[in-house]
Amino acid sequence: MVVGKTILGSNGQILLRQGVALTERYIQHLRDHFIEVVYIATGSGVTAHDVISDQTRIKALRETKRILGEVKRGAELEMEQVQQVLIGIIDELLLHDDVMVNLVDIRSYDEELFHHSVNVAILSVIVGIELKYSEKRLKDLAAAALLHDIGKIVDEDATLHLVIGRRILREHNRVGRRIADAVFQHHERWDGGGFPQGLAGEEIAEEARILQVTNVFDNMSANSRHPLEEVIEFLMEGSGSAFEPDTVRAFLNCVSFYPVGTPVELNTGERGIVVRANRGFPTRPVVMVTRNAFGPLDPFYELDLRAHPAHFVMKILESEAWEV
Repeated sequence: MVVGKTILGSNGQILLRQGVALTERYIQHLRDHFIEVVYIATGSGVTAHDVISDQTRIKALRETKRILGEVKRGAELEMEQVQQVLIGIIDELLLHDDVMVNLVDIRSYDEELFHHSVNVAILSVIVGIELKYSEKRLKDLAAAALLHDIGKIVDEDATLHLVIGRRILREHNRVGRRIADAVFQHHERWDGGGFPQGLAGEEIAEEARILQVTNVFDNMSANSRHPLEEVIEFLMEGSGSAFEPDTVRAFLNCVSFYPVGTPVELNTGERGIVVRANRGFPTRPVVMVTRNAFGPLDPFYELDLRAHPAHFVMKILESEAWEV
C-alpha cells in the first residue's frame, strides 16, 4: 500500500510523505505518534487535494499549538500572531474561484485540539466566503473559529470551557465582542435547546451559527469516525432544529457526499472513482468510469452526474471491492 496524502504530526512536522510505500516500521512510527488511519492511493491516478497547501497547514498547526500553549502557561493571548496565521488561510482560500470542502486531515489523537481548531477555521472561512462576507468579517469569523475551544486548555467541561474561553478573550483589548460572542455561543442550538444560555434563532450571533455547523462536521468526520455521507445527513436532519437552515445550506453548497478519490458503483452497473465535486449538487459528482457491467474499460471516461440525471451513485465501494 502507498500513502495517498502526506501525514502531519501534532507539531506540523511531516511524518510520512505522499507516495511512500507503507512498511511495518512506518506503521509503527505512525502509531508512536498516535496516528491510527491513513489515506491510501488507489492506483487510479486521482489525488485528493486539501483545500489549503501543506505549507499553510503546517504553519497554522505550529503557531496554534504555540499560541495556545503560551496562554495555558498564563501568558496573554497573542492576538496579532493569531491574525497572521489566519491571513495565510484566508488569502489561500480566496484564491480559489470555486472552493469545495475536501479536507484530508489525518490527526493525532493525543493533541487533536490543534488540528480541530485549524480545521474549524478553514471550514468556517469557506462558509463565510459562500455567504459573501467582507474580508474584515472573514477575519473575525476565522479568529472565533480558531479560538472557539481556547477554554479547553484550562478545563474540558462542556459549559466551563465556554465561560473560560470568553473570559480569556475579553481580557485582550484587541478581541472584539463579535469574536467573544461567537466563541461563547457555539454550543447553542437554533431551536433553543443548547447551552450555556439557551439562546434561539436570531438571538444567536451569525458567526456562532456557522461554528455550530463546522464544529460538528469536523468532530464527526475527523479520522473517518463517521462516513462523510452520514455526517452530511446528520447536518441536514438537524437543519431547523440544531442548526440554522441558511447556514446548513451554505455549507452543503461547498461539500460533496462523495469526496474526490471515493470509489463508487452507479445504478447502471458502471464503476469508477470520483474526480470532482459539483458545487451545490452534493450527490452528483463527476465520476471517472473505469469499468462497466462487462468488465474493465480502456480508455476510461468521465461522467458528469449533474448532466446525466438518469445516472446516480448506488453505493460507495469498500477497498477490497475496488478494481481499476
